[in-house]
Amino acid sequence: MKKLVTACAACLVAGLVSAQIASVNIVGYQNLALPTGYKMMTSTFIPVGSDGAVLRLADIVPSNFSIFNGDTVQFFNLNGSGSVTNMVSWMGGWVDATTYADMSNLEIPAGTGMFVFSTQANVTFQMVGEVALAELPLAISSGYTVVGNSSPVAITLGNVVPTNFSIFEGDTIQFFNSNGNGGVVTMASYMGGWVDATTYADLSATVLNPGDGFFVYTTKSNTTLTFPAITVN
Repeated sequence: MKKLVTACAACLVAGLVSAQIASVNIVGYQNLALPTGYKMMTSTFIPVGSDGAVLRLADIVPSNFSIFNGDTVQFFNLNGSGSVTNMVSWMGGWVDATTYADMSNLEIPAGTGMFVFSTQANVTFQMVGEVALAELPLAISSGYTVVGNSSPVAITLGNVVPTNFSIFEGDTIQFFNSNGNGGVVTMASYMGGWVDATTYADLSATVLNPGDGFFVYTTKSNTTLTFPAITVN
C-alpha cells in the first residue's frame, strides 16, 4: 500500500506542510517531541541524495537533551542478540556516552530504531534530510531488535506487511507506553493480519506516528517487515 504525501517546494516540514510540487524529491526537516523517560523511535529522513539504505546520526539534532543530564540514545545489535552496539549522547554534537568520541558520522540502517532515554521535559529531535519515497523492506534476524516508521507521515500497523512472522511461532512486536515510563502497552503478532498477541483483537488500525519505533522478537532468521511507499502528488 502507498501512503500519500503532499508537500511544499522546499518542504520545511515542521509538521509536514502541504502544497503541490512537481519534483519527486522532498527535502526538509521535522521536529519530533519525546516524553521524559523512554522512547523507541527512528529517523524520518535519509541523507539528501543518498540511496536511502542508511541514515546519518548527524542529521538528527536534539534540543533539551544533554550528556550532562544523563540523556542517552542506544542502538541495538542487528543480529538479534538484544545487545547494545552504541550508546551516544549530545555534547554540542553526538558523542560516545562513555569515551566522548565523535559519533556524528555514525550510520544507521534505514528503519532501524533507537532506544532514547531523556531526563528533561520538552525534548525534541529535529530530523533533517530527504524523504524516502520507496517501499522499505527490513530484513530482521532472529531474536530482538528495534525498528520503526521512518517516514514523516503517520501510517497504520496494517500498512506494515510481514513475511515469515507468525503468532503460531511466538513472534511478537511490543509498543512502549507513550508517557515514557517504559511499560509495554501492546504486544501484537500476525495471524493473517495484525492482532493482539493475547486477545487476538484486530490491531490493524493502530497508528504509527512519524518516527515511532517498536521492539520486534522473531524466532526465524528470514523475517521481513515491509513499510509502505510514499506517493507525492
